[in-house]
Amino acid sequence: MNHILLIGTVVAPPVYFCTEQGRDLTRIQLSTPAPAAVRGETTLHHCRAWGPAALDLHEHLKVGDRLLVRGELRYRRRRVGGEEQVNVPVIHIHSYTYLGRGEVITFSG
Repeated sequence: MNHILLIGTVVAPPVYFCTEQGRDLTRIQLSTPAPAAVRGETTLHHCRAWGPAALDLHEHLKVGDRLLVRGELRYRRRRVGGEEQVNVPVIHIHSYTYLGRGEVITFSG
């Protein structure tokens, strides 16, 4: 089973795309505190939402909002430094809950 449950803070404005196939996609960057051994640092997580969730997150999320996401961990091949390719972890969001505005709103896609 590949299930991720993550609570993080939005650190950059969500980026919306409409793919060549006409699918809605929003990319989000969430920050979480690093392990206690590394004080003061954070870990950055790249997340993607598709379809109605992509539109909703793009429209309503702002930098500084907290978000709980449920999803699946996948890896994307990315070229770094010319020829070298690395696997970059990406969380594909299946559902989410807004945590940062006083009210809790849940979406399940």
